[in-house]
Amino acid sequence: MTEKVKLAFIGGFLGAGKTSLMIELGKRLASKSGKRVALITNDQGEVLVDTKTIRDFGFSCAEVLQGCFCCKFPDFVDSLHKILVKIKPDVILAEPVGSCTDLLATVYAPLRQYYGDEISLSPFLVLVDASTILDYNRKFNLILPRAPLGFLISWQIKEADIVGVNKLDLVEEPQLAETKSLLGDINQGAELVPLSARTGYNLDELVKILMEREHHTRSSIDVDYDLYGVAETELGWFNGSWKVTSEKTIRPEEFVNDLMEEIGKRIEGKGGQVVHLKLNFSTVEGSAKASLVNLGQGVGFTNVLPPPSKSIDIIMNVRARLDPDGITDCVLESLKLVIPRYKAEYSDWFAKSFRPAFPRPYHRLPRP
Repeated sequence: MTEKVKLAFIGGFLGAGKTSLMIELGKRLASKSGKRVALITNDQGEVLVDTKTIRDFGFSCAEVLQGCFCCKFPDFVDSLHKILVKIKPDVILAEPVGSCTDLLATVYAPLRQYYGDEISLSPFLVLVDASTILDYNRKFNLILPRAPLGFLISWQIKEADIVGVNKLDLVEEPQLAETKSLLGDINQGAELVPLSARTGYNLDELVKILMEREHHTRSSIDVDYDLYGVAETELGWFNGSWKVTSEKTIRPEEFVNDLMEEIGKRIEGKGGQVVHLKLNFSTVEGSAKASLVNLGQGVGFTNVLPPPSKSIDIIMNVRARLDPDGITDCVLESLKLVIPRYKAEYSDWFAKSFRPAFPRPYHRLPRP
């Protein structure tokens, strides 16, 4: 009998650090346990920063595009089977869209029912950003939410088997204690695992949990799909790519930092809010990822920064509480402002902005 592949989903709201965590877990599984690891990314659009970043770290990665795993379930299964044939992995790490919920009924239950002879499901891990979750609670009251986005974030936490409290390196103990109390009130049955994908804190313990335990069937949460759909449409999405060239060498991280901060300021200036702004920048000598979830925290970088260069290729994904055209305007206005500072030009511009479609899962197998 063929041994089942371990499949672990890492969910959570936009900007929680899911991709960074998957990369760090993958590195540990490969280096310390000798496992063959593959990853699956997911997005409502195309041109993904996360996929490029994951492949830059040397991992095999498949994509499910233009919809979440639940709505594109046949595409997810097709990607899964292609990976099983091509890579023959021991472990697959999968990251659903950060605005997706109800995965127990729409992804876990169908996988168990129809593909249980091929895969072994890890406990469902939902990641929370310890540096922003209290702000979201103040805005939306996550225990008794009234706004659609508040319901969405609360539902995500409620369906977790494991809640990973990420970015411990950005918070002090009182804030962490308040965060744990809040999460315990939202989901009393979940195990809380404090961690930091950036520093590596507690990641070995998390690997052990995901690899040694299995997801046990339990009641799915009650999701109001009308509210869910409204929450999705409150967010504008922008995906784009372009090339930057200059007659003089540019420090890529400085250009990227200036550009991302300017975009964030312009989005807030229009009355919006950056939920997650991420960017992959590459030169002939290397590539790295930049991320912004809070202007107060500034831009964070992943991977070794490439040296100064005269040419930079950029992929950008923006998720914000602003209309899609407004996000595009902010990106273009910022680019045209920052480019002259570096005596540079941009070319090969591609951009697409939109609001996610109403969620219509391919399967929904709720359990009482």
